[in-house]
Amino acid sequence: MGSGPHLCFLHGFCEDSSIWNYQIQHLQQDFTCIAIDLPGFGASREVPFKSIPEVARQIHDILIHEKATECVLLGHSLGGYLVGEYLTQYGNELVAVALIHSTLEADTEKKKANRQKSIDFISANGTSDFFRLFIKGLVALPHLGRLRGGLEEMILENSKKSIIDGLSAMSVRESKTQELTQFNKPVLFVMGEEDTHYETSSILSQAAMCDVVQVSQIEDAGHLSMLEKPQENLAVLKEFLRFVNRTL
Repeated sequence: MGSGPHLCFLHGFCEDSSIWNYQIQHLQQDFTCIAIDLPGFGASREVPFKSIPEVARQIHDILIHEKATECVLLGHSLGGYLVGEYLTQYGNELVAVALIHSTLEADTEKKKANRQKSIDFISANGTSDFFRLFIKGLVALPHLGRLRGGLEEMILENSKKSIIDGLSAMSVRESKTQELTQFNKPVLFVMGEEDTHYETSSILSQAAMCDVVQVSQIEDAGHLSMLEKPQENLAVLKEFLRFVNRTL
């Protein structure tokens, strides 16, 4: 949608591209916005999620088709893990990257163990209880009542296979923090004040590796500021994109 320089949006685990609707509605006035449903999710739910490197190659194929390889690549959570892999394979083509509630570090051993517990539980019991806990952890408590219905509608559509494949792929991904030392173009980190998924110290350590970086924290937001505080999230993206434009 839109016209102008290209932005490519990658959603997170158990989500689909609709999480970016508010941002795209406003950014399409100045940019061509591409939002991809990742394999296993949304309109791509019948496509298997094989591995982080494989999905990065699939994203690249789409951007080649759209003549949009010179873009700003924005990723939320799992989408940010894909940004890290994309930097390894095709980083020289990108204009800038944004890691929105995400990290380029690999899973800790504790997190790997928790993912395996989830896989074992889902394999034995299905997804219902997993989804219930998963949704609760996505947003800050004041936003849960307002957003729960929409999150359930989006997340409950995901298949057992997609969830297990995604958990497995995230668990074995490699750290991509070294890419930050080699990517001399603008990087954005967006944090939620109430996000429990990543340590603030870890994000700041990664930001310190960058040549050119913006770090923004959104107050009263958890892991999904694009839905919890859409205006504030959009303002951060616009600020970053204005800066990126000045560096071109």
